[in-house]
Amino acid sequence: MMSSQPHPLGYESKIANLPTGRHYRYVDIHPPEGVKTIATALLFHGFPDSAYGWRHQVKGWSSRGIRLIIPDTLGYTGTSQPTDPAEYTYKKQSDDYEALLGEIGLPKGEKLVLIAHDWGSIVAGRFAQYKPHLVKGMANFCVPFSMVYHRVLEPATVERFIEQSSTFEYQLFFRNPESTALIDAQTEKFISIMYSSAKQAQDGQVPTFEKKGVLENWLKDNSKSVHPALLSKEELDIMVRQIKSGVGFSAMLNYYRNQIANYEHDKDLDTEHLQLDMPKLLVLPNADPALPLSLFDQEGKFPNIQIVYLEGLCGHWVQLEQPQEIENIVGEWVERMSENTARPFHVQISHFDQIFRIPGH
Repeated sequence: MMSSQPHPLGYESKIANLPTGRHYRYVDIHPPEGVKTIATALLFHGFPDSAYGWRHQVKGWSSRGIRLIIPDTLGYTGTSQPTDPAEYTYKKQSDDYEALLGEIGLPKGEKLVLIAHDWGSIVAGRFAQYKPHLVKGMANFCVPFSMVYHRVLEPATVERFIEQSSTFEYQLFFRNPESTALIDAQTEKFISIMYSSAKQAQDGQVPTFEKKGVLENWLKDNSKSVHPALLSKEELDIMVRQIKSGVGFSAMLNYYRNQIANYEHDKDLDTEHLQLDMPKLLVLPNADPALPLSLFDQEGKFPNIQIVYLEGLCGHWVQLEQPQEIENIVGEWVERMSENTARPFHVQISHFDQIFRIPGH
């Protein structure tokens, strides 16, 4: 059973009550009248985003003939928001998305293109591994495919990696259940620093929060504040209002807290082979503090991959910092895939055979 309601993305949304026992809010955008559908894409946003985060790309992608199915992912306002981390396993979410596609009525035999950012990339990658019969390609922003398709690690190994990492120390704060109350109490301040631009970080207006204790101390210090360069006042208000109308961060932070349950579900998953040969697009900024380019040294070894390095200063929120470039890159990649052609991008090819560079502004 489905019900409808307005969505901040600017389209009518629907609520699908799934046989898995959970409900998902989503927007289903068909190409304009007279435009042939060339592909159907399932979009996965990251943290602390929502379906609203795709607002700069949906019109352009739709006009190219791409049908867009855009859910607010598990834990976000409009969709079920369980507070138990065990509910956020990739297996359970993959079952949810398969059920959602069944409720929508995806034509039998049709395969999807996955478009994903941040945590959405990890969920999408596992969906492709659990449900390979539903996936024909994946476009991924900011997250290495070596993480998307990583072998299943024991929770203790993940914990040591985070503790020893120079860029993931902030996750120790998110993994601590005590962080929820502080972030809930400082929702607008938290969103403001999370959506500050690479330029603001470069100019010293905000600290780079990936180091241990930096984000927590910023939130606690009442003398610190910043207006996010990537959001207008209206957009900031929409995001804060959305979060506060749900259960706050007690649900969405569970993506950082579900390692034990995930391990039990994923330990027998064949992560070495599944879906590695499908077409893959990886779009990388040059100034993501948590995911520096040094993490991507091995990405070119994946088969059937195209890597785009965004030029010009660009941080984690590529859809907001270079919205037109993201629309063009992904739109053209989907068009080429749907044509089953090897025609090159409109951009100049760099010295790597399968690596492309897209000019910035």
